[in-house]
Amino acid sequence: MALEHEFARHYEVQTISRPDLDLLGSPREIHRVLDGLDFDLLLLPAGITDVDHCERRPDEAWKANAGAPAHIAAWCARRGIRMIHFGTDYVFEGVKSTPYNEEDATSPISLYGKCKLAGERAVIQASPANLVVRLSWLFGPGKAGATPDWAVQLAMEQDFLKIASDRISMPTYTIDVARGLFPLLFDPKATGWLHMANSSSCSWLEWAKFSIDAAVDAGLTVRTRMVNSTTMAEVFLNRAHRPKYTVFATDKYEALTGMKLPCWQDAVKRYVKETVVPRYADNGLRAAV
Repeated sequence: MALEHEFARHYEVQTISRPDLDLLGSPREIHRVLDGLDFDLLLLPAGITDVDHCERRPDEAWKANAGAPAHIAAWCARRGIRMIHFGTDYVFEGVKSTPYNEEDATSPISLYGKCKLAGERAVIQASPANLVVRLSWLFGPGKAGATPDWAVQLAMEQDFLKIASDRISMPTYTIDVARGLFPLLFDPKATGWLHMANSSSCSWLEWAKFSIDAAVDAGLTVRTRMVNSTTMAEVFLNRAHRPKYTVFATDKYEALTGMKLPCWQDAVKRYVKETVVPRYADNGLRAAV
């Protein structure tokens, strides 16, 4: 949604919806859809992002997150079309205490991370012109299940929340990603892997608490602002493993563009004020009183 909205201001954008192109389809089916289109650059943000669903349905995960990117990249390579694919911080084990750069060894601990890594590699191997942009902790329009959204929702419904404080990364706003991609779209130097995120890092607990505070500052009445600390082991008991630490080094992005994305706090404030709080006002709840 963010990519389409931002890029349509400057380019002719063709969107391919899920009913039109099934990532679980055969290579022939995927190629048939692409054969009917005419474009100079292909961006692939789609995939199965539900980490636990990937563990339960590994065949679907491998087809959508590894097979489909490979088939699409092969089609683009045969036609000399550049492809930008979106990867994930889940390709890392999460045991470092310093930011991960693009050269760090990958070692995913979930099936989601493993199949996403396979998809990344297939895209890079298909053409030296391709780019894989790794992102972390995405939120923004069209991603209503992200932390700012559900944290505010729970704050309106419950007396207190428990959020893991031992999970650390970089919240990343889809609007800022889209805007930050403009100088890279057709840059021949922007190839291989690239880490991209809003500036600074935080714990999951800090992110959730800040989102609730931002909603209150924007005029929303919540039931509680009390957020207690817990651990990933407690939150994700009997569920897929998640990496604890996936902070990115974004030096390559900054060197290529001369830019740095805004800090995550600024991004969360903008998103909560512009998207999350109005959602409750539209439903007749107390906001901007």
